[in-house]
Amino acid sequence: MGWIVPAELEEVVHAATRTALGDAPLATAALTRAIVDRSKRYTSERDRPAADRTADLAARAMFFTVADAMKVAIPLGELVSRGALPAARPLRLLDLGAGCGAMSLGAIAALTPQAADLRLDITAIDRDPGALAIARDALRQLAARRGVPTTVATRDEDVTRAALPAADLVVAGTVLNELPAQARLDLVHRALAAVGDDGAVILVEPALRDTSRALHELRDAVIAAGRGHVFAPCTRRTAPCPALADPSDWCHEDRALQLPRRTAELARITHLRDSGMKFAYLVLRRQPLSLVDDPAAWRVVSAPMPAKGKLEIIGCSAAGRLPLRLLRRHREPHNRGFDAADRGDVLAISAPPGDARLEITGETTVDRIEPAKPRAGR
Repeated sequence: MGWIVPAELEEVVHAATRTALGDAPLATAALTRAIVDRSKRYTSERDRPAADRTADLAARAMFFTVADAMKVAIPLGELVSRGALPAARPLRLLDLGAGCGAMSLGAIAALTPQAADLRLDITAIDRDPGALAIARDALRQLAARRGVPTTVATRDEDVTRAALPAADLVVAGTVLNELPAQARLDLVHRALAAVGDDGAVILVEPALRDTSRALHELRDAVIAAGRGHVFAPCTRRTAPCPALADPSDWCHEDRALQLPRRTAELARITHLRDSGMKFAYLVLRRQPLSLVDDPAAWRVVSAPMPAKGKLEIIGCSAAGRLPLRLLRRHREPHNRGFDAADRGDVLAISAPPGDARLEITGETTVDRIEPAKPRAGR
């Protein structure tokens, strides 16, 4: 089962965007051109400004906000499964670089079936007032449809200089990669200072090699400064991140995703985001808490790599980043969890690794854990 973007999330974003921009920028031909242009500026042409700001805002809202919203559901699901979602009601959610509200919309969709008596107090900070207007309208509509009492405040400010209010959760989606390294670290330190001991900071970044590796470097810098602890995606809580040892390595998520009708059609036309959601993320807390109880557990950081007579995946743990291998002749009922493992799963394996790999034998037990199971919401 993959992750599902609720149709009502698309509906409220569409309604809010139409109210803010009118119908012309939402026409299919104009919108698809703007989506393709924005995609290039997210990837290969990152320094090129938008030629048409209204068209660009329409693309960001109507496509990327909807397609990206459920990325935050995975770290939130992992917090919920560990009983680590802050208990405060209302839950104070601070959205840094909020844009059109993707992370906050995703949080409403993800938390409504999971958090008891949910009430939200959302503060969204961004330096684009047009995007904030869409976010404010869409968030209020989605919260009303979900029956979640919610207040939404927006602030037109630069997140690198804005005073951050006290919060229970801080989310930042596709923000850090736009900042210099020291500014990223300073912002994350301020975000950690804004949350309480049971709070969390969720950072979501593009799955590109450079942006993902920058997030790994930030992870290590936070640990070195003693300002926060890693909750997810790592089961390894110390520095350095093993992916940084080889310049060709980086960790990212690639999760199956079902888009709602209008966004799915835009994905088909533009050949973008039609197979899933790819991203890198990091969840930090002030107080230490492990993603799973087993300190030696392995996070699966690759897709399965089947070959004749064997199955391999790449795992990362306190022992490092290594191939994990099961030969077909060693398959047993007690290691079948390995056969089902996919990127993002956690494996508790009874055998220690060797120098080059961890070999799973007929005597090895493998327990598969899904830290966050796909949910569609209500």
